[in-house]
Amino acid sequence: MMFLHPDINEIKMRREAAGLTKQALSRKAGLPDNAILRIENGTSERINHLRANAIAKALKCKVEDICTAP
Repeated sequence: MMFLHPDINEIKMRREAAGLTKQALSRKAGLPDNAILRIENGTSERINHLRANAIAKALKCKVEDICTAP
């Protein structure tokens, strides 16, 4: 399984630009309500590539825009 490092600042910037709360982005990406909260506060230092894809799709960007490989 492949894990990626989320770019917290980039995710937060894109989420806010889209007018989404952390919970709203989590739901839009089909993730648990607290998923984005955990990513943005640094609790989730690595995320599964499938989760990264879901977040990128919800933010209408590429995975490479919001994550880096370990």
